[in-house]
Amino acid sequence: MHNPLALIALIAYSLAGLRILAYRRDGARHRHHVSWFAWLLLVALGGSAIELVIHAKAVGLFEAIRAALFSVLVFSARGNVARLLRPTAEQ
Repeated sequence: MHNPLALIALIAYSLAGLRILAYRRDGARHRHHVSWFAWLLLVALGGSAIELVIHAKAVGLFEAIRAALFSVLVFSARGNVARLLRPTAEQ
């Protein structure tokens, strides 16, 4: 892979997917709609990573930034997809 932006995006997508896979509930309620959304998110992340391996030359700056920001969001939620879906509290 000769494109450094593709490598950044590939690493970001892979880390976000692994973080979601490594999430532990620790007593949190199981909600089916959140589980399905987490599964769809993993499929999208995995598909994006596979697509980057196959077509690495098609990656631009904004896709690499989007992948890195998405990875930061997943890590800030500690892999908890329900926290990503929860609305923010207005003050």
